[in-house]
Amino acid sequence: MLVKPNILLLTLKFILLTLLLPFSVQLSYAQNLRRIDSLLLSQKDFLGQKDTNALANINLLIAEYYEQENNYDSAIFYYHESFYFASLLNNNTRIANLNKAIGKMYWVKGEMGEALNRYKKSLSVAQSISDTSLTCILYNNIGTIYWGVADFDKALKFYYLSLSLRDSINDLEGKSLTLNNIGLVYSEWGKDDEAFNYYKRASEICNNIDYTFGTAYTHYNLGNHYFKKQNFDSAIVSYKLAIENYKILDKIIGISICYEKLGNIYEIWGDYKSALSYYNKMLTIADSVNSLKNKVIAFYNIAHLNFKKGNFGDALMYTQKSISISKEQNYKNLCSKNYGLLADINRKTGNYKKALEYYIIANQYKDSIFNNEKSKQIARMEVVHKTTQKEQENFNLKKEHEKQLVRLKADKLTIRFQNAVVIAIIFLLMLVFAFTIIFYREKQKLKIANDTKNKLFSIISHDLRGPLGNFKGLIDLLLIDEEANDPEKINSLLKLMQKTASSNYDLLENLLSWSGTKSGNLVYQPQKLNLDIIVDSVFEHNEYNAQIKSIQLISEIGEKVYVLADDLMLHTILRNLVSNAIKFTMENGTVVVKSTRILRKHEKEKNNKENIIEIMVSDNGVGIDSELLPKILTDDEFYSTKGTHNENGTGLGLKLCREFVEKHKGKIRVESEPNRGSDFIFTIPEYIA
Repeated sequence: MLVKPNILLLTLKFILLTLLLPFSVQLSYAQNLRRIDSLLLSQKDFLGQKDTNALANINLLIAEYYEQENNYDSAIFYYHESFYFASLLNNNTRIANLNKAIGKMYWVKGEMGEALNRYKKSLSVAQSISDTSLTCILYNNIGTIYWGVADFDKALKFYYLSLSLRDSINDLEGKSLTLNNIGLVYSEWGKDDEAFNYYKRASEICNNIDYTFGTAYTHYNLGNHYFKKQNFDSAIVSYKLAIENYKILDKIIGISICYEKLGNIYEIWGDYKSALSYYNKMLTIADSVNSLKNKVIAFYNIAHLNFKKGNFGDALMYTQKSISISKEQNYKNLCSKNYGLLADINRKTGNYKKALEYYIIANQYKDSIFNNEKSKQIARMEVVHKTTQKEQENFNLKKEHEKQLVRLKADKLTIRFQNAVVIAIIFLLMLVFAFTIIFYREKQKLKIANDTKNKLFSIISHDLRGPLGNFKGLIDLLLIDEEANDPEKINSLLKLMQKTASSNYDLLENLLSWSGTKSGNLVYQPQKLNLDIIVDSVFEHNEYNAQIKSIQLISEIGEKVYVLADDLMLHTILRNLVSNAIKFTMENGTVVVKSTRILRKHEKEKNNKENIIEIMVSDNGVGIDSELLPKILTDDEFYSTKGTHNENGTGLGLKLCREFVEKHKGKIRVESEPNRGSDFIFTIPEYIA
């Protein structure tokens, strides 16, 4: 009750499984030996160094090892050792968790009094440090203790406290366990339908989160539910599913209680041989981990089976063994059952006076379980830890350690060789996998680059063919037209030729720049530049195109604005942005270039500040639709539309702007609304003398 196809990947898994399977059991055993060996040697070293923190940690690891090996007495000893050193450090979080761990070990052993004492100490500390996660676990565990001694009112109170907290922190694993535990209380009260609903809620959670322990625990409780309903076939299915999941986790206590229930079913069916086999399996596990409660249950079941077979002597012997521990540990339910069985044995053997006495005692225990006043009290249970017992435990641990060392030395050479072979194979397979991934990624990059190149040259061939054809046509017209001597006609044709030449020049400039960036031949060479002069030069280059549409070019750059930039790249950025603004501005519009100085912190050094210049190219043209805004500055495609006078474009200019701005460690963005114009804004470093 205490408390997740790739062909190459599948091939790797298969090869590794084939290689490792023959060695898995031997490796696991040897690794466990090495682990405890290493931990005990480390403990000895840290004792010599008097390192309190290290001693707390190493004793905790040793305790957890013995808990995993189901050696609960040794686990308790080392948890106490860790607790001692943690107390010296005044580490409340560690103290709370160690009290919980010690309490759990006593609970597994069936020593409910000491378990409850430890849980309450842990709860007090957990609440003082506001540890919600630990608090809800302890509420659940305290409820489990009260359930174990048949104080169901208190058990339900603590279970609901735990459930409320677990809901608040979305602890689904813990919630599934607490729902099961609440179901157990309702089952004890005979409210089986309510109990079943809680089990089903728990089952849904466990299935959704793939929680193996919760699944095992829920199947066990569902098995008990079907057992009470005498649906034994369904009960057997549930118990066997619980065993399968408990075996995955090596939870032998969980397995043992399933054995008891299976024995009960076979006893009811009259298959006493199978029933006794399951009871003995339970008793063997209880002896191996010294679980007092499971011993009591196993003794009672063996006694009850012998009673049914008419072996009253054996029945009496096992009943007395069960009663002895039940009274000592205050197992009220089991005391009631055992005294009831004693009464039946004495009635069958003709001792009616004794039988009556035992019936009265059995009923007194039964009444105390369900009496509301008595359920508000819990019996005091003493804690006895004898020094001699600890010394004996230490002696046993040393002897066990010596045996482990002998076995470990015999296995070391084989294990080293096996590990070397496995590591070498894993390394080779990882290399093959890595090279496969690299090859695939490079192939994808090459495909994208080829697709981009083909698309670009398709656009360029289309956009160059038209203007060059027009240019040739104009020259032919000058040569053969009879009105070629008309100065006005010649001037008009020359302007058209200038416009065509300017468009082709800009296209070729962008193409050369793009080619340079892709080949790596275009070197970034920052220098001190006067921004006002650069903008005037760009305006002069675009003056003719602006005059055709009567567009006014306005510079709002101060005379002494200096930037640290590459001359060619900055010219290219501004030339493309201004040209683009003219292209999408109606006649008699305006294109404005302005700058703003911004102070920013350097990204890597918080105390290092530098100025940047933010440059904005604004127009009052047709603007851009909101759905197209994310596309025009991306690296994925060339995006272009015709201008207000049907001017063509490739989309290459804006792509260059973005790349060249990023070369300056700047950023570029666009703000626009349809029919209200566009603002292209980018940043570059300011020159500081």
